[in-house]
Amino acid sequence: MVSHMLEAFRTSQSSKIKKLKILYNLIRKHESITVEELLLQSGMKPATCARLLEELSKDNLINSNELGESTGGRKPILYRINPEQAYLIGIEVTNLYSTIVLSDLNLKEISHKKIQMGPQTAIFDILDMFTEQLLELLNEEGKEISDILGIGISVDDLLDQVSQNEEITASDIENYLTAKIPTYVMVGSGVNFAALAEYRLHYWQTSERFLLTTGDIEIRSAEIVDGMMASGYSGMTNAFGHTIIDTNGSRCYCGSYGCLHTYSSLPTIKAKIMQELKQGKPSVLHELTSDPENIDYFTIFQALEQDDPVCHDILKNAAYYYGIALSNLILTTQPDTVVCGGTLVPKGTFFEDVKKTVEERLRAFPKIKTTIHPAKESYEIVAQGAGGMVLERFLTRAGPGTYPR
Repeated sequence: MVSHMLEAFRTSQSSKIKKLKILYNLIRKHESITVEELLLQSGMKPATCARLLEELSKDNLINSNELGESTGGRKPILYRINPEQAYLIGIEVTNLYSTIVLSDLNLKEISHKKIQMGPQTAIFDILDMFTEQLLELLNEEGKEISDILGIGISVDDLLDQVSQNEEITASDIENYLTAKIPTYVMVGSGVNFAALAEYRLHYWQTSERFLLTTGDIEIRSAEIVDGMMASGYSGMTNAFGHTIIDTNGSRCYCGSYGCLHTYSSLPTIKAKIMQELKQGKPSVLHELTSDPENIDYFTIFQALEQDDPVCHDILKNAAYYYGIALSNLILTTQPDTVVCGGTLVPKGTFFEDVKKTVEERLRAFPKIKTTIHPAKESYEIVAQGAGGMVLERFLTRAGPGTYPR
């Protein structure tokens, strides 16, 4: 059962609740922390801090069962959050596979369901299917809806499926799911969720300016500055994919010419591979499919695993232009940490080629010390982050709206 204090974190803006959230956030960030460190970082008076820590302990939101290293006197008490005081549900909807993840408050995955998506269908039918699968997952793990802090769901691909005759908003989806499953529901962009999960799990103790980019059907980016999401709402997260690489390039669906999307997105890679096959270029794809017109992404990935030269060369070219665009973005935003994620990153030598291109371009700017990494997490990262964003909404001191969708 979700504690009343956690619920108050989202609904109340009292001075006391704000202070409780400050302490809880500090304990969560540092994994384990002493009272002395909490006093230093929170600026609270010792009596106030002690009283609030006692309240958090009574509500079972934190525990103090461990002792730290002694510096000559008694070993200090270490505070940690109780990650199983409530649970998070994250859902990622894509045109290929969709994912439901159950995680604890530290974003540690407990269980997940992977769903291969069929032909396009009505959005609310898709949501009904997710509701059924979600309840089944909870039942398998012995959890109740009352144990869930909330549900986060990424809808980039879902809303892309909406026809021009339908006017369905993120709020419509939230209201529909809340009516089905009585808990807090929030809708947002997958790249924001992925950035949050990567940052919270691996970088938030060391990075002040964090940037994540993803290469998939769309090419997107998200930025976290001083621990707060700085990237725009879901309608703007694909702006990185429309960075212009060559004004004399191919026309993009956005109306411009030579966008990164026309060089490095999955649809472009697929189209170029199909063109090569039609021209009779030797490829294992001729053995994997009888009709180049019906080739799909999964078959292309299979060919890449077999070191197919056609797929390899086209992917290498896509990585080069991705690296050009990413270096431009780094020069503009100057992040200290960049993480590249998405379907393309683990394929072939895509990430290595992107990193090489970026490093070659940044040699002229030795004062920029940006480090570049592949995404550390699994294909469940977006769904993990979707659940994690629910917790962020509960803990944001400025109230709802601080984090963009």
